[in-house]
Amino acid sequence: MFTSVILLLLVTLFFILGAYKLNALSAARANSSVPKDSVLLDKVDYPWGKVFIFDSSEKPITAISFKTFGFLWVSRMSTYYFHNEDPIKTIGGTSYSDDKGRAATVFSVLLNDPTVSYLEVGPDGNRLRKKAELNEPITFYWDKSIPWNDYNAKAFNENGKVLYEYRYPETNYFRVEDLKWYPVSAKSTQGD
Repeated sequence: MFTSVILLLLVTLFFILGAYKLNALSAARANSSVPKDSVLLDKVDYPWGKVFIFDSSEKPITAISFKTFGFLWVSRMSTYYFHNEDPIKTIGGTSYSDDKGRAATVFSVLLNDPTVSYLEVGPDGNRLRKKAELNEPITFYWDKSIPWNDYNAKAFNENGKVLYEYRYPETNYFRVEDLKWYPVSAKSTQGD
């Protein structure tokens, strides 16, 4: 009896202190980088885990939950973005690979410009196109790690004209929060 109580206590501590959870979403929410007021916007499933896109009053954040021990989940990795009021907002994403063969690229945006008809993201030979949906997450994903500068992300109107592109401003000085969507007609030379 005493041994089973001790064992139960140890298992409980293992779950609580180790951030191991019974499902992927609980593990992602337990990630110390995910604000408590976060709202789930989208998710992408992989055979080895799940990627969750959250928004909060503090920041948009992406958390990766990994399956461990066959039935438990843990999330110790996250990336964040910055709030802005641009017509296209990057609300989440990550580029991940490890020595276990797990790899993922996720890129999610929120569109608030009705002139955009579709978006294209990805390197040549692995480019994805998605129809524009206003105020709904539009999420692109691959099962390999792709660096952000190979996304070549663009937003087009119905005639195929490029309206926006995802990049840094064309200046000698920029900040990490300057990586965002810029109108093509007015290539920014400011850090907006």
